[in-house]
Amino acid sequence: MREPSSAELRRSQRIPTTVPIRLVVEAEGFRVEREASTVDLFLRGIRVRTPLALLPGDTVGVIPKRDFQHAIPARVIWAQLAGADMWSIAGLEFLETLPA
Repeated sequence: MREPSSAELRRSQRIPTTVPIRLVVEAEGFRVEREASTVDLFLRGIRVRTPLALLPGDTVGVIPKRDFQHAIPARVIWAQLAGADMWSIAGLEFLETLPA
């Protein structure tokens, strides 16, 4: 019997799209905010490309637009270095319902 692929096991379909965003990390009295971009979107999260060194379990804020005042909290589910530029690719799961 054939094992299901990772795409078949996913809870929702991924939609490839590249959108500029900002990621915010706050810890121990400091705040880091960096430009990033989406790789794909799905119902419960996004995959991003970022210069931040993210680790599974980290909590980040996602700011989708320049004029958007609220950072959407998300948890890093997985992360890996992507290429010689040392940027990370990471899967983020939203921790609250997205605004309309």
